[in-house]
Amino acid sequence: MKWLAAIMMATEIASAAVGVAACAQTAPALTPQQKQELSTYNFKGAEAALEAQDIQPASKPSALTPIPPLKVPPITSRSLPAQSSPAGAPADKGSEVPLNWRPPHSELNAAAVSAAEVSRQWETGVATPTSGADGKVVYIFGQGMPVLVCAPLRVCAIELQAGEHLESQPQIGDSRRWEITPVLSGSGLDETPLLIVKPIEAGLETDLIVSTDRRTYVFRLISDPTRFVSRLAFQYPGEDATKWAAFQARQDAAKRDAEAVAEQAHEKDKRAGVVPLAENALDNLYFDYKLSGDAAYRPQQVFDDGQHTYLIYPNDGRFRELPTLLIQVNGKSELVNFRVDGSRYIVDRLFDKAILVVGVGKKQTRVTIARATPYSGSTGKRS
Repeated sequence: MKWLAAIMMATEIASAAVGVAACAQTAPALTPQQKQELSTYNFKGAEAALEAQDIQPASKPSALTPIPPLKVPPITSRSLPAQSSPAGAPADKGSEVPLNWRPPHSELNAAAVSAAEVSRQWETGVATPTSGADGKVVYIFGQGMPVLVCAPLRVCAIELQAGEHLESQPQIGDSRRWEITPVLSGSGLDETPLLIVKPIEAGLETDLIVSTDRRTYVFRLISDPTRFVSRLAFQYPGEDATKWAAFQARQDAAKRDAEAVAEQAHEKDKRAGVVPLAENALDNLYFDYKLSGDAAYRPQQVFDDGQHTYLIYPNDGRFRELPTLLIQVNGKSELVNFRVDGSRYIVDRLFDKAILVVGVGKKQTRVTIARATPYSGSTGKRS
């Protein structure tokens, strides 16, 4: 069995050489000469020498027959380990690793590099938090990546917007060492979703994506031995614009409702024969008009409010055609338009004298309207 020990010793020497080469990330290959020497090694002589060492005292090792040395190939190149070949077999050149070999990886084009840099800047940018009510740490949504710091044996909460609903399960990069539990606070329209975050050890870092029916949140999670954030919440600048828009819409709706009510009241007054008056009309009403001519075509009443002149007729449909209104200006007659509002004739100016003309030729009928107190020219004010 001594020859077996010699073989094992030679094998250990060769294995040690190969191990050293592996630690240096090289694998020497045996040359044909070295393989030939290994195949003709005197294993029996080595066995006899070992037996002699067992018989002779340990104090006289110099007189023993030396064990033939086993030559090991030097570390000369980076190559894979060469396996032994039987005696007489053709030499194996081995499979050498190229000097410029690198592990396989994906190449990034310019667009991918630019996109990764933009994302890195957003992730590493400083999103300044502020202090909120009830100990909340408040971030402005969309302005940088929010960071939640939590500690083992602590419970940290991410508070979303009231009335917001989770669309799916939150996605976290390290689900084995982080626990994410959704809970609800409040009820009805004030129901607020919370995410309870707990790390199982310190020194962890990962990311968390939360999708809701209103927006998508992206968080950076860090576990610290002692420091932590109890509650993290958000301020939503876009919601402020939405609130103002809703407020403006309510104001516009109220204005439209008021205008509709006023229009309905106007139609009601129109049907009841109520005369619309100008602003401050009560301070400027004037009724002293003299009427002459065919009594059948005289207005029941003529007055003005300082800006408009009103001719009131009974609602009996006496006119088959609208009369023509002529006013006297510097001794000349001028045609003037007027508006008909039910049984009311409204002239958008004042006059000292006017003539209503109905019909033509010999069948023409006239009614003269004269103001007792002349007004002061084109200003429409009485003198």
